[in-house]
Amino acid sequence: MNATLFRIFFNPFLIVVLTVGFYGCDLVNNSSDDKEDDRLYVQFNNDSSSTYIITGIELQDMGVAGETPEPSGTWSENVLDDGVEVAPQGVSYFYAEIPNLHWCKYRLTVKDNDGSIIKLYLQEGYIEQESSITHWGSDERTVNVVVVKNAITGLIEVTSWGDFAGID
Repeated sequence: MNATLFRIFFNPFLIVVLTVGFYGCDLVNNSSDDKEDDRLYVQFNNDSSSTYIITGIELQDMGVAGETPEPSGTWSENVLDDGVEVAPQGVSYFYAEIPNLHWCKYRLTVKDNDGSIIKLYLQEGYIEQESSITHWGSDERTVNVVVVKNAITGLIEVTSWGDFAGID
């Protein structure tokens, strides 16, 4: 009986089948991990000192963090769910499709007190900010912005922004 068990467990064919089976499972798990590495869960905060409601956030992948910023993608559609608005002191959550160790720029669309929708980047004389979201240190990120009207230029601007690893 011991010889029979030995032949069953150490049968070369059985060893190959088990090895391929376990290796195949590992490949499946790694491919899903790779997809998760390309997603960043973002908590986007509109600071309480903002005076505008955020109605749109568009992202553009800028490539590997720390290298010369060259867009490696086009601007995304609005990452906020349909109808979602982020009022001052409000928060929204979304996934940014940027690989680990990359960063992206974002641009905003806002609504004023009259209900007018303004794409900040389409304002005449608007100077694009380097408002960024980085995917490093964590697969979760907290972003904070302050959106107000510039008293000198009359333009609506992101006057303060920041991001840090983790969810606040």
